[in-house]
Amino acid sequence: MNPLKVGLLTLVAMASVVVMSLKITQNQSGFGKHIQYKTILEDASGIFEKTPIKVAGINAGKISKISLTGNKALINFEILEDIKVTQSAKLKIKSVGLLGDKFIDMDLGTQKGERLPENSIIITETGEGIDSLANDASKVLKDVKEITSTIKESLRDEQGKNYIKEIVENIKAVTISLRRITENNEEKVNKILDDIEALSSQLAYESDRHQKDSFMSDLTKIGPILEKVDNTVKDLNVIIADVKEGKGTVGKLLRDDAVVDQVSQTLSSVNRLVNRINNIEADIGLSTGANTKIGSDTRFDLDIYPAPERFFRLGVVTNEFGPQSETEYDTYTSSSSGSPTKETVRKVSKSDFKFNFQIGRRIQRWGLRAGLIESTGGVGLDYFVPDYGIRTGLELFDYQKSAGANLRLYTEIKLWNVLFTRLAGEDLISKDKSQSATISFGLRFTDQDLAALIGIFAR
Repeated sequence: MNPLKVGLLTLVAMASVVVMSLKITQNQSGFGKHIQYKTILEDASGIFEKTPIKVAGINAGKISKISLTGNKALINFEILEDIKVTQSAKLKIKSVGLLGDKFIDMDLGTQKGERLPENSIIITETGEGIDSLANDASKVLKDVKEITSTIKESLRDEQGKNYIKEIVENIKAVTISLRRITENNEEKVNKILDDIEALSSQLAYESDRHQKDSFMSDLTKIGPILEKVDNTVKDLNVIIADVKEGKGTVGKLLRDDAVVDQVSQTLSSVNRLVNRINNIEADIGLSTGANTKIGSDTRFDLDIYPAPERFFRLGVVTNEFGPQSETEYDTYTSSSSGSPTKETVRKVSKSDFKFNFQIGRRIQRWGLRAGLIESTGGVGLDYFVPDYGIRTGLELFDYQKSAGANLRLYTEIKLWNVLFTRLAGEDLISKDKSQSATISFGLRFTDQDLAALIGIFAR
């Protein structure tokens, strides 16, 4: 043979081998630029250098080095640069085939975010495959063994005797007894079965609503009863249809738009009223003390806030201040000379109970009110410091001709929780020098305090 032809044939064969090798390994990770990453495994059994790293079942890299760090295995592996590995990527060890060959599968995750830097550590999850199935099967067999041992132990008595033989003998004896009973009472058993069949036939006959035998009363038949039930259901269907069409009183109430609108308006009004009542706030104060001239001073005040900027004050006061009434009348007495003597008596009366009824308006921290102050007309000006529980102000009332108006300056200070003290200067511009001072202590509740108190006693 010509040596040239032999050489050419050899070159063609070698080229074919190279092409086939490239075809076979074109999806492998041996070609291209790679990026190095790391992972840590609790158990690296079955993992070796050059173990493939697969993405979606396709080789995308391989393990380059395995080393020991502490009691764990440090795996260095490389991944093709074309594959973007982000923070969400995870590794999982899997087995393939019955021989338990292992590979590492990479889940790239969402692909959102930046590529992980080179030599970053990627988390590896517990793998699946033949090893996992074997472990599960081992656990199942262990549980079955424990259950079997428990059953065997439960079938033994205290002396270790097995009950299985005794149970089998008892089942055999029961079977023989049943056989003997059925053989000796075969006619009775057949009669019972015949009676059951006759009863079933009778029930089917009675439930036939179309049979019209005259020798049985309608009261003993189920068929007529079912017909009456059908008629009742039909009547109900007619009534419901009439209601849906708006016929009759109930239908008009349910279908008439005017009635529905009126009901809706009524419910809306009720809801507005209820909301308005719920929004009302109250402030209740009860105090008692002493005045430097007139003695005791006790007062009860109720402030009602239907809106944050408006309020009403109702109250009762008992003290010696306030309007007084004078009555003059003549009396006659007999003298020793026999002529009557005229004497004019002047009686001064004053009511111990006086009432407050005022209408006020709140403007930020200021409050202005007018109305009855201790049963006489008057006005008041208040200033509130809610952060410190302080209320101060003045009241002008009881315009007497002889003494002038009563000017009262007061301050209420919250001492603790609901306890407060009240300091007041009374009749400060009096013409007859009736100035005095009052100090009182009392309790002041809000509606929330009362609701909590009622809840405690209601338990």
